[in-house]
This record gives sequence, C-alpha cells and structure tokens, in this order.
Amino acid sequence: MFKLMLQFIEVAKAKNVTQAANQLCISQPTLSHNMQKLEEKLDCKLFNRNSKGITLTNGGELLYEQAKLMQHLYDNTLNKLEKNKLRHQAELKIGCGDAWWHLFIRDCVKNYRETYPHTNITIDVGDHLQLMNLLLTNELSIFVGHEIVGLAQYEDILFYPLFSSNEEVYVRKGHPLLELVCSNEDIARFPSVDLGSSKKRYAHLQQPTPERSSFYKRHYLQEKVTYTTNSFLTAIDLLQTSDAILIYPVNMKTYFETFDIVPLRMQESFSRATIGAYLHKDGRQDNQSLELLEQFKVLIQDNPHIKGKE
Repeated sequence: MFKLMLQFIEVAKAKNVTQAANQLCISQPTLSHNMQKLEEKLDCKLFNRNSKGITLTNGGELLYEQAKLMQHLYDNTLNKLEKNKLRHQAELKIGCGDAWWHLFIRDCVKNYRETYPHTNITIDVGDHLQLMNLLLTNELSIFVGHEIVGLAQYEDILFYPLFSSNEEVYVRKGHPLLELVCSNEDIARFPSVDLGSSKKRYAHLQQPTPERSSFYKRHYLQEKVTYTTNSFLTAIDLLQTSDAILIYPVNMKTYFETFDIVPLRMQESFSRATIGAYLHKDGRQDNQSLELLEQFKVLIQDNPHIKGKE
C-alpha cells in the first residue's frame, strides 16, 4: 500500500502517467494499473482522465496532501534510523585526568564531534585507577593518563606513550614555603591534597613496587594529613583556603595561576611521569579510539606547551 502511495505522489506531481512512470523507472501500463488498484482499494476516484492528461478529484487532492505528510514522516524516520545507527557505530567512550582534558583532549574531542556529529560521546574525568577500572570493564574505549607504576599485568590492555611530564608542588600565593627553596622535609610539614579516588577501592589494580615505596617514603606521604577529593575544583578550593600542597603536572602551571596557585621552588626535581593512552588489545580496539590516538600525537607534536615546554 505504501508503495502505491509513493507512486501516486509522483503521478499527482507530474499530472501525467507517462512522465511519472519514467521518473519511477517503471512502465506506463504498470503504473496505470497500480493507480486503478489504489482507487479500488480506497473505493475512491482519484483522477479525472482526459486527452491532455489527468487532474485530481477532490478525493485525489485530499489524498495527495495526506500522502505528502506520510512521505515526509517516512523520510524523517529513515533519517533518524540512520543517525541512530551512526551514533552506535562510532560511539566514543573516553577517560582522562583533569590536566589532560584541559591541555589537549577537549580540543581532540571537539574535532571528533565535528567529524562525527551524530556520535554518542561519553567522557569520564578523574582518578587514573578509577578510569583504568572502567577501561577493564569495557565502560571506556580509551583512557589517557600517566603510566601507572606497579599496574597489575592485564594481557588485554596496551599502553601507548605520548610524552613525558614533570610534576610540581603547587600552593596558594602567600604560602609560607614560597620564601624557601624547599626540600622534601619542608613540604612534609604541610597537608597534601590528593586528587583521586579511594586508594583501597582500586588497590587490586596496582601492585606494590620498590619504586612506589621509595616515592612515598621520600616524600613522607604515608604520615601526612591528606585531603582527598575526586573533584578538581574542590582541590583548587582546598589549596586556596589552606596551607596544603598539591603535586600536579607542570603543564598546568599557567592554568593554576588564574586561581593564584603557584609552584614551589624545589631543591630537586619532584618526579617525572610518562603520559600515554591505554586501549584494549586486538579485537576490542575500535577504529574511533585509534583515530583519536593519532589526533593526540599530531596535536602534541604541534603544541610543545602540552609537554610543559614554552
């Protein structure tokens, strides 16, 4: 029936069966037969036929208006189905730390949205161990963060290094330590802001290593008062309203200055980490994540400030 209605629309527009048949790529006798069949099904005369062609009856005019609405609804439905298909075919689920979102990932996601405007995009921003857990449970397709020291070995996860980044010790302007060139003992006297999730919750992902134990001992992190939050803005508030310190990538120095938060002068470099992308291995890798990884590489290459270089 719907096929007959589409043919009827072409006949009504052309007001000539032969022209409509050519437009529909069917024979004129077949189209004439189908229009007679439509009139029989509806029990309504649709056309006035004469030597010059055809005109629509009152019933034909009414059907023509309704049929155009039906065709519009049909075309709109097909369009929505195609968009829905595209949304799920190119769906992107990405996780990252706050620093990397600010420095380059948001620009890559913006470009990705322009390339795939009908794609579903999920973005989780937060603690690296929490995001790794989401990647392992297939709730993320790609996760960008620093290489996790002591990460329990998972054969189905690959790490793609992107660049190396130093970390600074940040404090509010006016902090007592800003008058000094600080040692590890100096910063050990002040509380720390820990921007992340509960370490116990994801302890199964990170195995103890000599490097991690040495790091915590060297910076007295096991004995310190710690303010833990999974909110970047809350961490900034804690720094602004206390004498706490925050260990965070040097790349965020310019951003933190807008909040009157500055790095301390340290006697030795605090720490260095490799920043990269974690993806599923083999068949669980999707083309969208691999495409985004290539965008990361290009953007980082073209923008040295992402790596903390002026």
